[in-house]
This record gives sequence, structure tokens and C-alpha cells, in this order.
Amino acid sequence: MKKVFLTITIMMGILSACAQTKQKVASNDSTLIKIKSLLRDNNAWLENIELDLSLKQRYKLYQTDNIYTFLQLDTKTGQIMQVQWSLDSDKEGSVTINDEDLSYGLGYGSGTFELYPTKNMYQFILLDKTDGRIWHVQWGMEFEKRWIRRIY
Repeated sequence: MKKVFLTITIMMGILSACAQTKQKVASNDSTLIKIKSLLRDNNAWLENIELDLSLKQRYKLYQTDNIYTFLQLDTKTGQIMQVQWSLDSDKEGSVTINDEDLSYGLGYGSGTFELYPTKNMYQFILLDKTDGRIWHVQWGMEFEKRWIRRIY
């Protein structure tokens, strides 16, 4: 009889311990689900911030020594526009210097390309800051005087 009582007591203890373990596992599972949800929401929020910053810094204007001329650089693709402004609206406009995507579609993001002026007011150096490639850029009022060429 003592053996039966002892066996029943031990069995009850084991069942009680298993029930508590299952409750702890269930509690841990719900905590993990909450953490995963918070991480997913946090990552989505960070991606939106990164996208927002990338879009806000994509285009940059560079002054030239000509007070009416700026160069607009797409810092993601390396494309360059010559922008002419004036108090006379019929004298304003923009023309393309480079319409080729120099990033090869890799999409490293905004800030990849940067323009650097030279001592010659019509010429700039374009740098790809991800791999060091460089181009010689010239702006001008006439089509033949606007060009870009790679420096090797």
C-alpha cells in the first residue's frame, strides 16, 4: 500500500511539473511572438526612414562660375542636367549633359556620385564614390561643348 501511495504521489508530482513546463513554454512562445512583431514593425520603420533620406538627398545642385548656370546631379545614377535660370522666363531651361545611368542599375542609393569643380569654370570631375570611377564633365551653351567622358 505504501508503494502504491508513493507511486501515486510521484506521478502527481511529475504531472504537476509537466503542466507548469507547458505553461512556461506557452508564455515564452507568446513573448517570442510579441518580440518578432516588434522587430518586424521596427525594421519596416527603419526602411521607411532610409527610403525617405535616400529620396531627399538624391538630387544636388552645383554652382558654376556663371551666375545663371547650375549643374543638377542625380547622385544615384550620375546623370547630369545643365540648368539655366533667368529673370526672363523664355531664357530659362535645362539641357542634358549625361543621360546614361552610370550606376549600371546597381542602385547603391543616393550619394553615390559627387561633382568636383576644376580651375576651368566649364569643367568638373564626376566621382563614383562606391568604386572610384571618374569622368571628365564639361558644360557649355552649345551642344558640341557639353560632354562627359570616362577617365581611365
